[in-house]
Amino acid sequence: MSALHVTIIGAGLGGLCLAQGLRRAGIPFDVYERDAAPEARFQGYRLRIDADGLDALTQCLPDGRVERVREHAAATRTGGRFVTPQLDDADVVLPPSWHDAHTDEGVTAHRRRTAAVTARPAPHVPEIPGDVSVHRQTLREILLDGILDRVHFGKTFSRTTTAEDGRRIAHFEDGSHSAPGLVVAADGTHSRVREYVLPGMTPRDTGNVCIYGLTPVSTALLVLMDAHGEATTMEGSTVVFADGFAVVIEAMLFRRPPATPLSTPDVACPARMPLSPVSDYLYWAFIGPSQTLLGAPRTGIGLADNAPLNRIEALTAGWHPHLESLFSHAVPETIRTMPVRSTTSPLPWQVESVTGLGDAVHTMSPAGGLGANTALRDAARLAEHLHAVAQGRMPLSQALADYERDMCERAREAVRLADAGAALLNARRRSPQQPRAVAVDAMQL
Repeated sequence: MSALHVTIIGAGLGGLCLAQGLRRAGIPFDVYERDAAPEARFQGYRLRIDADGLDALTQCLPDGRVERVREHAAATRTGGRFVTPQLDDADVVLPPSWHDAHTDEGVTAHRRRTAAVTARPAPHVPEIPGDVSVHRQTLREILLDGILDRVHFGKTFSRTTTAEDGRRIAHFEDGSHSAPGLVVAADGTHSRVREYVLPGMTPRDTGNVCIYGLTPVSTALLVLMDAHGEATTMEGSTVVFADGFAVVIEAMLFRRPPATPLSTPDVACPARMPLSPVSDYLYWAFIGPSQTLLGAPRTGIGLADNAPLNRIEALTAGWHPHLESLFSHAVPETIRTMPVRSTTSPLPWQVESVTGLGDAVHTMSPAGGLGANTALRDAARLAEHLHAVAQGRMPLSQALADYERDMCERAREAVRLADAGAALLNARRRSPQQPRAVAVDAMQL
């Protein structure tokens, strides 16, 4: 199988992690991305990488490169806090996906798996406290590093054709096409590859939405928060459990390592990817039913640009001043609204010379914090199976069947945990200060 070539559609985190794993295994690949450039489209903010995600990155990135992820992650904060809108302790029972990675057993398991992947002790692994939080664009840039010459931007997938030997060729709207080989759909929830080979498998709309944005960490904000006598959102993760929805808050405070200019070879190499500077910020995300967070839909009336910010102001009226300060200092242009979709029961595709990973196969709610980590795990496992094919240890058809079966088993469990997290966030909780009539109108189950 020396002729094995992999065409990856989509330069998101999963597709790029797979590309890095293929490079490490010596398997030829090309990545095709519809965006015109790496920075052409908004990529999101804070991303939690758990032990499985770190394992996948360790397996796929060049030796020692996963340290770059840790170096550019937010400074580790201890613990987490679960509170009411008045910052009192909230009495909740957490789903497993929210705390397993922080336990001593989870960290030990991560160290053991990492040692198995590298076949030697990893000197910095003992410092890992469980999960790490990274800026999404930073992680994407790290995954682009060293492979930019194999990533083709401005390429929108249109269809595939099949060569005489059964290998697939991907075609793009500009008339270009890929080399024959395996096509991997890594193009997300709205996957064009999935719709082409398996129409009708579009993930369902759960009825929930996520409104997320950031508040820059400034001296003025810190002074104002301190004046309210609470600085809890600067330590660890905070989840505010309101009535029928919740807000996740995390301080993204980055280390400031000494600047080390790139060497001349790095500057001259087109495959190198510099990292964009990121300032400290407080990430926050409202998650809950669309009608609760956005209000009743207005037929025929477009949503104003400032509608999400106005809704946040209305939803948080009467909350603790510390939280009101956080949202009042948010940057309006950073706020995004995203419908929450989910693949109820991920199934193997079983399409000759085509497979997929991540949201293209198993979209899930962000409530479990598992989507990106599952995609990274998919990439590592697929790279492992394709390495076996390239070495002649198994045929491609068997490798894909084994990979898809394993992927879907893992994805079903991840979707289940994500749904459990969403149910917890959506639970009805009536504040003592809130009239019952308002609480009833706030959410319709």
